[in-house]
Amino acid sequence: MNRSQLNRSRALTALLLFMLLVLPACGGNTPTASQSEGQETTAAGEVAQSEESTEQWETVESVNPEDILSEEERTGLPEVKNWNEPSGEEPIQLSSVTSAGAIPAVKPFNFGRDPGGPEDKTLYLTIPKLGLKDAPVYDSLEEEELKESTIHVPATGFPWQDGANTYIAGHRLGYPDTGSFYVFYDLDKLAAGDDVSVKDADGNQYEYRITGQKVVGLDNVEVMNAAPGKSMISLQTCTLPDYAERIVVQGELVEQPA
Repeated sequence: MNRSQLNRSRALTALLLFMLLVLPACGGNTPTASQSEGQETTAAGEVAQSEESTEQWETVESVNPEDILSEEERTGLPEVKNWNEPSGEEPIQLSSVTSAGAIPAVKPFNFGRDPGGPEDKTLYLTIPKLGLKDAPVYDSLEEEELKESTIHVPATGFPWQDGANTYIAGHRLGYPDTGSFYVFYDLDKLAAGDDVSVKDADGNQYEYRITGQKVVGLDNVEVMNAAPGKSMISLQTCTLPDYAERIVVQGELVEQPA
């Protein structure tokens, strides 16, 4: 074997050793020619999708609030708005559908103002016809509070506010060994003329008389809004057996503390 052949043999040996030791550590088995061809024909869509994905995730410059808002807009109080004007916006679902019924977004009755009343906004609901007495009504949208009893939707008004629609939701079925268990199971039995009372944390009592009930869809917000010239109460639970709609019983204020 001459020197030229020996050098070619050594180079070939070195190349083979490189392929055996280095390439597996960099990326595993290399595809065969047929596999590569198959990738081009059968996985072309995946390759294109990968390239498209890379184009979608472009880096953009971040924007801080002070870059687009004035100091007054960032720190000032929100503007008081007339919430009786239709906004044309679609309602937003705030909670999942349970046996209390869905609770969609509502035009906030107290947006931009202090609702007044006791510091503790917990109410206590009494419905003689349903055998319900002083059931706690928590001012919250938290599911944990709804499991314990009934809730007052915070965006709606309170009994001590003129023209408010005090909106209260409770489970139709609820949870055993809690105040939510069957709390509004018989709500659909309330009829015009039945009495409902609400007491606040200071002991002031507000008497309502039921005017009627209706069944509404999950995204209906009209029943949650205040009605001009009226101080109301609305009681909500779900329809059975599939929670597909909401039962809403409404009444008007007939007596309040002097």
